[in-house]
Amino acid sequence: MFPEKVFVLGAGYMGNGIAQVSACAGYRVTMCDVSEERLQAGMEAIESSLGRLLAKGKVSGEQYDAAFANIATTTEMEDACEADLVIEAVPEDPELKKEAFSRLDRICPSRTVLCTNTSAIPISSLASATSRPERVAGVHFFGPVPLMRLVEIIRGVLTSEETMRAADAWARSLGKETVLVYKDHAGFVANRVNIPTNIEAVRMIEEGLATPEDIDRATGGYEAGVGPMQIIDNAGLDVGCRAAMAIYEDTRDPKFLPPPLLKRMVAAGLLGRKGGRGFYDYASGKRESYFPPVRGADETEEARSKRRETILNRLLLPAILEAVSLVEAGVATPEDVDKASRLGFNLPLGQLEIADNLGLDTVLELSRRLHEETGDPKFLSPPLLKRMVAAGLLGRKSGRGFHLYTA
Repeated sequence: MFPEKVFVLGAGYMGNGIAQVSACAGYRVTMCDVSEERLQAGMEAIESSLGRLLAKGKVSGEQYDAAFANIATTTEMEDACEADLVIEAVPEDPELKKEAFSRLDRICPSRTVLCTNTSAIPISSLASATSRPERVAGVHFFGPVPLMRLVEIIRGVLTSEETMRAADAWARSLGKETVLVYKDHAGFVANRVNIPTNIEAVRMIEEGLATPEDIDRATGGYEAGVGPMQIIDNAGLDVGCRAAMAIYEDTRDPKFLPPPLLKRMVAAGLLGRKGGRGFYDYASGKRESYFPPVRGADETEEARSKRRETILNRLLLPAILEAVSLVEAGVATPEDVDKASRLGFNLPLGQLEIADNLGLDTVLELSRRLHEETGDPKFLSPPLLKRMVAAGLLGRKSGRGFHLYTA
């Protein structure tokens, strides 16, 4: 079995989750952090998570005991000296991560695969801190790690095929489904596609067009807990803000620039579910709306319907167009682009599946109309979409779009 020894750098929310699933899969795991207090908190989180799984019958008593037997803890990074694979899960700070990789490069044997759990930072940038960029890959888990099935495997500019295969095989051995990201694209696939929708949602709240509940109801995700604002709250507003900023700094594309409202909420400590309040209030233990209505009771049904249509179009189009751009750039296949959204955010359909269902000609027309109305370049159609419509590849109604449909 490759690898046998896994070193997890970071005992926080993501790190302890990765340590847990690795130990449950039979790997010998060492979890490292800067203090015994952090390690103890990480182990308590694992104990709580495994306890819930045991109570639900998802793991047996033997599996529970074996998982703990497979985990050791340390405050010394030098204990990575025998690791076959290292997964870094420290805070999303490029300089902090580079410093960690530079140290790991000096500590670990040449055979060791070095992986990063970054959600948005380009892999090649982190790999540049080592003398072995061909042995560095992105392995992006989604939280909570024990429950979420998606893992993105990202190739840096110099990542070898052998390293990609090893990282992919390890993630799949943990029971995860993987998406292969062939180009080192900031934000990778799931975040790259979905962040423009999240940013647009915050902008609509900031403009006074909608409340968080309006937005989540417009998408049909309110009751299921998968509306855009609920996803932001679950991930953490600070996490979403940092991920968007990392993509913006890499691309300078304004559709990824966090709006002032998001920055102010993070500064005020309104971080989402983990902080008790974000776009919803969780103080009572339930998700409760607290933003005031943006329209009065005298709003007509026609006006209300028009506003819902505007909200939905402004949410759908940025994500669909970004998904098309990823396929056009060869970052990932249509199948993997859609899988990333379905598994990463528990959505019923991926953006390209939605586009195929709507009709690519309809998407093109919506794009043209929104661009004319707003003048915003984020609504410009990628050339690939125009070419597909011109070729008659309209989606489900024509039998072929980004996916193939049979009668």
